[in-house]
Amino acid sequence: MAKKSVPPLDNIVYYPRGTRVLWNGEPGVVHDVVIKPFDKYEVGYDIMLDSQTRKNEPEIDNASYHQLVFEDTGEKSADGEYVEPLKKLE
Repeated sequence: MAKKSVPPLDNIVYYPRGTRVLWNGEPGVVHDVVIKPFDKYEVGYDIMLDSQTRKNEPEIDNASYHQLVFEDTGEKSADGEYVEPLKKLE
């Protein structure tokens, strides 16, 4: 079994933009996906939390795969899509 703190590698995106997630138990939505070919963990997720009061100027929290689950099921995403390094996700 893999360590909880080590997210999947190889530029696999498990949570596309707009996905409803729980980030460390807090509800929010994936605002953007960050591809970082220079980093050990190539994919990061910018999360806009529901608890933020200034939706027009949200503070975006960066998350890793191991911090996220689907909001509706509480389960981790197991289906991923490979993206090329530096590819902009629509």
